[in-house]
Amino acid sequence: MPQTPATSLTLQQQAFCLSWLSNAASDKVDTLSNLEDHVRQSVQAFLTGNAGRIADWSIAWGPVASSHEGSDPTALYYADNMLYAASASVDGAPCLVVAMAGTNEDDAYDWLAEDFSIVRQIDWPYGNGGFDGAPAAKISHATATGVAALLALADPEAGGIQAFVAGWTKANPGGTVIFTGPSLGGALSPSLAMATVGQNGGPFADTTLLTLPSAGPTPGDPDFAALYAHFFPAPAPGSAQAGPVPFNTDLVNVHDVVPTAWNDVKLTGFFTNTGDIAFKLSMDALLASLDGLADGLLAFKTYTPIAHQTFAADPPDVDYDSLQGYFGLIVANHLAAYPTYVGVDDALTDTTAAMTRATLRQVQTHAKRLTAAARSQGAPPAA
Repeated sequence: MPQTPATSLTLQQQAFCLSWLSNAASDKVDTLSNLEDHVRQSVQAFLTGNAGRIADWSIAWGPVASSHEGSDPTALYYADNMLYAASASVDGAPCLVVAMAGTNEDDAYDWLAEDFSIVRQIDWPYGNGGFDGAPAAKISHATATGVAALLALADPEAGGIQAFVAGWTKANPGGTVIFTGPSLGGALSPSLAMATVGQNGGPFADTTLLTLPSAGPTPGDPDFAALYAHFFPAPAPGSAQAGPVPFNTDLVNVHDVVPTAWNDVKLTGFFTNTGDIAFKLSMDALLASLDGLADGLLAFKTYTPIAHQTFAADPPDVDYDSLQGYFGLIVANHLAAYPTYVGVDDALTDTTAAMTRATLRQVQTHAKRLTAAARSQGAPPAA
């Protein structure tokens, strides 16, 4: 996607940037207060550095971080979740962006509890907003864990995000609220948006509710996808909400493993192995075994993605000749490819770099566990 002229970024591009910046502390261990301050400072630096290209955004809620390990104000933590909201006047109308971080790439709890806890599905617990066409909606235990954590966060002055959004919509009639997040946030943002509608008993009066998820794995089953689509329909082609980065639609790089991780898509089909014959055979066997593990985990569960808009990373970086190269392709296609496609990579360099460093470390760590499991099924070791 070409860069937007320096005079303005589209609303979609601005919301994407605010979304991405929620990950600014993803590679850091610090007090929760300092982690929140780091995100706040990163957002402010973005606003200052892009004055003239963006609306007059200011932080209206948060940032608020949480850790499953506790909330001791002097203890050092990784942030399991990070959430904030920013408001601005866009084209003369009030707008609120609720931005949530993706997986904390250095936090094993995020990977295991909020990303990969998908064998168990639970009933959607936040109400149907008055829509009876999806009577048995279910979401993954991972999604449920993340949404519950976000709803439990509280700004010391403004309270929880549900009450804050409700109050904001009443104070700003005719406004727009956008829920957005990448990666894990790409599953949590549509789910949190739907939870907000459900807990409100339906849509907020005189308010446009939108989502802008990216690189998000599938949150739930067919009924949940139908429930979400009722309140957050894909925009009509040619409308202001459509385009290369449409609202209410998961933005997906076709070479990204994560958005398809909970569906019947094979790892063996993503990238091209250009190594020698021994390495080819070894990797083919390993990936086939990992696919078998995934098939076994998901055999009794059904996941249906929400509406998605696909793109192919340009250039499509899909060739590898080593295990390290394979890891690098997974990370590059899951992270850097997105701001590049959206046309805002120049504004997000530091955050993307932090996310990439942390993710490479964790991909390698968890790949060792998966490799051990696959080898126990009889796969030969990878070179």
